Amino acid sequence: MSPALTFALFAIAAIAFAVFYLFFYRGWKRQRELQRPFPRAWRKLLKSQVPLYRRLPGQLKRELERRVQLFLSEKDFYGCDGFEVDDRVRLTIAGHACLLILARSYSDYDEVRSILVYPGAYYVKQPRQNGMVVDMEHQVRAGEASSFGQVVLSWDDCEHAVQAPGSDHNVILHEFAHQLDYLDGSADGAPPLSGEQARNWQETMSEAYEQLQQSLQHHHKSWLDPYGATEPAEFFAVLTEAFFQQPDHLHRKQPRVYESLCGFYRINPMDYQ
Repeated sequence: MSPALTFALFAIAAIAFAVFYLFFYRGWKRQRELQRPFPRAWRKLLKSQVPLYRRLPGQLKRELERRVQLFLSEKDFYGCDGFEVDDRVRLTIAGHACLLILARSYSDYDEVRSILVYPGAYYVKQPRQNGMVVDMEHQVRAGEASSFGQVVLSWDDCEHAVQAPGSDHNVILHEFAHQLDYLDGSADGAPPLSGEQARNWQETMSEAYEQLQQSLQHHHKSWLDPYGATEPAEFFAVLTEAFFQQPDHLHRKQPRVYESLCGFYRINPMDYQ
C-alpha cells in the first residue's frame, strides 16, 4: 500500500471518528446507559425524597427515572465544607431537577456539568459599587446557578423541599430554572421560545411582573414570593417553584401565567395532585 493511500485511509478514518464523536457519541453513550436497569434502591429514594414522583402515573415515573439515570451518569457532584454526598443527596437533587425537563428534551441540561452541595447556607463575597470605590460584601446564600454549567445548593434547603412539598420555596427547582433560562445565552426571565409562544410569554410575564412589583410597592400581600420582584430572571425561577409546589394557588391567582408555564414545561402539575 502506497504512503499516499495509507494517509488517505487514515484521514478518512480520523474524519469518520470526529463526525461520530461530535454528532453521535453522546446519543450512543446515553442509549448504552439507559440499557442498564434502574436500581431498586434509587427508586425507593425517589419515592421518599421527591414527593411529586409518588403521584405521577407509571409512564411518567419511568420517564423521570430515565432522566435521573442520565443525570447521575453525566453530572459531577461535589461536597463542600466537609459535606458528604451520598445517593440520598444525589437522588434528591437529580429527582427534583429532572421534574423541570420531564416533558422536555433531556438535552436542556447538556451544559450542566457540576453540582456543589454545602451542608447549609454558605457565605460568598460579592463586589459592591460605592461611588468610585468597589467594596466586597458578604452574602448568605441557599443556592446559585452560573452560565458555566455549575449549580450550588444548600443541603438544608434541599431537605426543606422534601419536608414541605407544598411550600413556596424549593431551591433545587429555583436554581435549575435558572439553568433553563441560560439556554438562550442569558438569564433574563425569558427561556428560549419562538413565534406566538414567545410573544404570549413576553406579554403575559411582563404584565404579571409589573403587577407583582406594584402590589409590593403598595404593601399588599403578593400572590408570589416577593423575591420574584427583584428582576425578571428571579421572577421566572420563583414562578417555577410555585408552578410545581403550589399549582392550584398559582392557577387561581394568575391563570394566564400558569398556562404559559404549562406551555413551556409541557406538563400540568395540577393533573398529579
